Amino acid sequence: MAADDDPPANDREHERSPWSSTSVLLSGMFLLALLLGGIAFVILHGSTSKPRPDRVRPSTTTQPTASTTTTTRTVSSTGCSLPAGSQAIPSTSPPTGTMWATVGAMQAPQAPTVYGPQRTKGIWDTCFAHNPTGALLAAINLWAEGTTTAPASAVFQRLAVGAPRDLGSNENLDAAAGGAVQLAGYKYGSYTPANAQISVVLQGPQGTLVAFVTPMTWHDGDWKYVFPTGGTPSYQVIPALAGYVPWSDF
Repeated sequence: MAADDDPPANDREHERSPWSSTSVLLSGMFLLALLLGGIAFVILHGSTSKPRPDRVRPSTTTQPTASTTTTTRTVSSTGCSLPAGSQAIPSTSPPTGTMWATVGAMQAPQAPTVYGPQRTKGIWDTCFAHNPTGALLAAINLWAEGTTTAPASAVFQRLAVGAPRDLGSNENLDAAAGGAVQLAGYKYGSYTPANAQISVVLQGPQGTLVAFVTPMTWHDGDWKYVFPTGGTPSYQVIPALAGYVPWSDF
């Protein structure tokens, strides 16, 4: 689904990128690939994701207490086994006990032993806790994975449900965004143990804020992104973070 008041995706071939007021022209699928292919940072800076020892540093000194978590564990076929923990929705402030990790070109909040990702294999972070905070971190880390060197199709095949195997020209772009994209904040829309609706706000290189609706579903013991049937995520350019929870490392 396209942004509010935007034309259909197949009519956006000459639409300006929401990230800046410059003359970079993007189609809806170009925008999706820009965020989930990491082309901007790779072209401009030549960066790749760092291994786990260099990826983690604290973002807060407050740790979850025993009263907010449970010891219930279920092991999925993918090997995920974090306890479900607190079912409180972090709708007014970022969850405590997280740390900033460098995922590709982006700083993403993580809590591997509490909320996830429990497993890291190469550039892939998976296994998030079956609770609202786990869904939130999975949603944010999904966008961060898009700034690694992996093509968009690989990101979707690993971290989404309903993604087509052939994403066409998404994997090969001939223009850059002009700089790195970073996390700016989020807003929780709804939550059930099966599905979570979260808007993740990313800030583009020119300071533009874009809120992406990021539906997540609990699938085979982990939170997965629900790939949009139209091929393009619903998004909205916002003037400020009013109504959203600010959360960033810049």
